[in-house]
Amino acid sequence: MITFATRTDDSPSWFTMPCIACQILDRETRATRTVKATSGLGLASCEAHLGMTERVMTRLRDYDLTGLRAAFITAGLAAGPDATGTELGAMYREAAQAAADSGPTEGDKLRAALAAFGLPSFHAEDGGVSYVLVAVDRADTEAAAHTGTKVLLHSGEDAARPADQHDEPWTASLYAGDGTYLDELFSAPAGLPLAQECAATALSLACWIAVNADRFTR
Repeated sequence: MITFATRTDDSPSWFTMPCIACQILDRETRATRTVKATSGLGLASCEAHLGMTERVMTRLRDYDLTGLRAAFITAGLAAGPDATGTELGAMYREAAQAAADSGPTEGDKLRAALAAFGLPSFHAEDGGVSYVLVAVDRADTEAAAHTGTKVLLHSGEDAARPADQHDEPWTASLYAGDGTYLDELFSAPAGLPLAQECAATALSLACWIAVNADRFTR
């Protein structure tokens, strides 16, 4: 996966652009820094969102507004119950409730949260390691999911443990259809109750797929 180098500069005193991340949250905050990437793109940021903006800029390819918003959500912006200004907060809460109502395993809870975001998923195992499988193109059969670009969601080496034994945040890893490892996409925030962690994972993956699915064709 291509990533871009970034450079951060102080904004001049006359610079009046708002912080892009704050705008996504329906807030008006003047940007104090600009983040530029070797992609040729640049974004304005306040101090609070500087690190997140840098992460977004390492992979941002254009200024499509839907993709830009999804890229920030994937990077962690409002990935929780306080999301504002869109339907994402409601979808997050629905996913968290679905996870809470599901079980008995940690993988069952994650799959329930993924389903709330319209993502088909499958419990799979390879070499004694179990995980939750999601196809980047949202294939709705396990056979098809295995043969295309896919995301493996794992917590340690077993995604089928009882929910009360979950002790590592979910991590999303990207693999090619032939099983070649491509990239680690993200890990869920640590310290959340499991239902909220599953919802945050599902939200981040749904947004990542919205931005990137068209780059991975069969």
